[in-house]
This record gives sequence, C-alpha cells and structure tokens, in this order.
Amino acid sequence: MKKLVLFTLILVSSGAFAGGPVKRLLVGADSLLQVFYKKVDYDTAYVSRSPGTMGLKAWGSLSGSRLRARGDNLKSNLRPDMKGSVSLEFDYYDLALEVATNLTGSSSGSKRDFEINFNFYPRRFVLDASYQKTWSAAGSMTYKGQSLDVENGWLKTQMVNLDVYYTFNYRHFSYDSPFYQFYVQKQSAGSWLAGLSYQGGRIETTEQVPDYIPQMTFRANHVGIGGGYAYNLVAGKRWLFHLSVVPNVMVWTMNSIESDGEKIHTQTKFPTLQTNSRAGAVYYFNLRHFVGLYGVSNTLFKRKSEAELVESKWIARVFYGMRL
Repeated sequence: MKKLVLFTLILVSSGAFAGGPVKRLLVGADSLLQVFYKKVDYDTAYVSRSPGTMGLKAWGSLSGSRLRARGDNLKSNLRPDMKGSVSLEFDYYDLALEVATNLTGSSSGSKRDFEINFNFYPRRFVLDASYQKTWSAAGSMTYKGQSLDVENGWLKTQMVNLDVYYTFNYRHFSYDSPFYQFYVQKQSAGSWLAGLSYQGGRIETTEQVPDYIPQMTFRANHVGIGGGYAYNLVAGKRWLFHLSVVPNVMVWTMNSIESDGEKIHTQTKFPTLQTNSRAGAVYYFNLRHFVGLYGVSNTLFKRKSEAELVESKWIARVFYGMRL
C-alpha cells in the first residue's frame, strides 16, 4: 500500500493526471501527508526535521541467521545462506520505497530464499517486522544417536519476527535519525523503551530428505513483553552514534513436533528471553549529504525443554544518502 501511495503521489506532482476526481483524491492525500509532516510534537532544541521533503539513498546489506531445533531423538544446528544485496531508496515526506537486488543465491536452495523487512518509526512508536523463508538451511543433525550433515534443500524454514516499542522521551529523542534520517538529532538524548515482541517459526523436511529420516515439522510461537533503553550520542557537528538494547521475557509459548503424522505439543520452560540490539553511526558531510552504517541482532534464549526452535538473526547495512 505504501508503494502505491508513493507512486501515485509522484504522478500527481509531475502532472500525470490532468484533473478530475483522481487528482483531487491524490492532492488530498498529499495534503494529509503534509499535515503529519509539519506537526511539531518535539523539542526543537533536541530534534528537527531534515531539510527537504524528499530523499535518495543507496544501501548495501548483509544478513544471516542461525536455527536450532531439538525434539525427541533429534537435535539440529542449521545456518541458512547469508544474503547480500544492494538497493536504492526514495523518500517522500515520511514514506520510503526501497528496491533491492540480491547479490547472493549461487546455490540451488538460496536462489529460492527470500526475506521481507518492514520498519515504521513514527515519533512515539517503533515497529520492526520481518518474514524469512529459506530452503538453504544446512548444518548438522543428530537423529536417534546417529549424526549426519544436513544438505541444502533438505529443509524448508519460515520465520516471523515482530517488535513494537513505545518511546517515552519522544520529545527529545529520535529513534528514526540514526536509521532513516527523516529527523536530525541535534543534542544527545536517550529514552526508556517499553516493548512487545513476537517470534514464530516452522521447520519442515522436504521431499529431498533421505528415506531413513522421517517427515518432520517443528513449530514454535513466542510472545514477550519487556523494556530497554536507547541512546543517541551527538559527537560534534558531524557524528551521530546510536546504541539500544531491549530484553523481552516470553510470557506465552506454543511449541509442537510432528513426526510422520504424530503431533506432540510441548511447553517451553520459564524463563525464555529475547534480546533485540541495535548499534549505528552516521557521518554528516552536511545536513543534506551523509553516510552511515548500522547493525541489528535478534536473539532468543531458551532453557532446554522437550521441543525447541530457536532463531538468532542479524543484519548489517551501510548507506549513502541525500536530502532533496
């Protein structure tokens, strides 16, 4: 939906629609975006809008993950292929459209892998969501005391992560400024964060798995609540540094194993913790031109139980951007 809105607003601004109800609707949407854009609910001594209402940015990204599964008579340690990409982002008011090209995918499994990431950083709230589906997970597995190497294409994995934070000190602290530069952090400030998280996943064998391994499916769902702290350090006139850590305690879990049609439900032992961490830096040549990098890690820590599905996920990004 955001992509459609952004595309049509660009058409309006370029005069692609000569008149009529379509143009009036899109002009109205553009006016609504301006209202949100011009709203000042922050201390201008600490935070300001970046110059210009549009922006361009070039990205380079590298991401990876690790999966651990454990059940009756089975243990596994898996790593899908790392993914590298380059992308171009166009910003219009508070909307961002990013088009990426995958640089990896040399093996048969990783060619099918894909990942979707969504980020939304309004003043008070932070929303991060991702979905990953892979066929490239490979590693080791122990089944009924027999160890074997898991090859690319044996397993299909699906993972969903959702994190929502509330920023208490939103008048002085901008969570957006180290990552998307819609705002500028003018003075150092931090904020306590309250968080809600969800992590769900599924691992299932494919038709390529050897006959002596049963058809199996692992499912896991975790909902957690927690809190943490984030800080933006303004160093001189050109540097901005960011660090944030948000631990969450899982308050609800649902795990299951299915082996050759037989399903077993198990409960994760308390406590189970999920930690979301970010670190980043931005260097401003001036307010309209800047370079930066940041990293994000998401890790689930669990006590051993009858069934486990644990994911550790990370992404590192570098960028060059300009405001227009």
